[in-house]
Amino acid sequence: MQNNPSSIPLQPPQILLDDIVSVQVKFFDFNEEEKVGEIEIHKTIQKDIQELFDLIYELKFPLQSVLPVSEFNYEDDASMNANNTSAFNFRTVALDPSRISNHGYGLAVDINPVQNPYIKGDRVLPESAVYDEAEQGTLSIDHPITQFMKKRGYIWGGDWDKSYLDYQHFHKEPDLKFLSEYESEIAEVLENRRKYSSF
Repeated sequence: MQNNPSSIPLQPPQILLDDIVSVQVKFFDFNEEEKVGEIEIHKTIQKDIQELFDLIYELKFPLQSVLPVSEFNYEDDASMNANNTSAFNFRTVALDPSRISNHGYGLAVDINPVQNPYIKGDRVLPESAVYDEAEQGTLSIDHPITQFMKKRGYIWGGDWDKSYLDYQHFHKEPDLKFLSEYESEIAEVLENRRKYSSF
């Protein structure tokens, strides 16, 4: 009997966990009430993300919640369904269980998934989501938040020339030097999962 590799939880190597930082942020919710949240990111983008949330706060751009994905048992779908803005989640690429996602390195952030869903043809995630640029909490190509992130070298999922768009998603592409720091430990994690999935 074989297990589905992508369904097997991954334990991040300690060398990577040591480089993940937790940042407290202030934001306004959809009722215009001030809240405090927590986001986990790689230390190399801490300044960018702190400044991003400073801008979000200044614009009073509403967020539903900002919680680590650990609050949702590391289940991406549960976090999205709660309209949670998040970053670090040690998981593989959805369509390729042999590669760690940019979220797995703490280099990607998802903002308001319900207002900014993943769309591939008729498939929308989260399922209740509708993308409407006129709605509060929605990102667009010319939105100040989108422009802020792109100017700092982040790739926006709403720009992708692919069969799908991911409006909630921003990531900074890791270079080879960055990846080499974790290469051997992550290869071991993926190999262990591959062996387990073949049982």
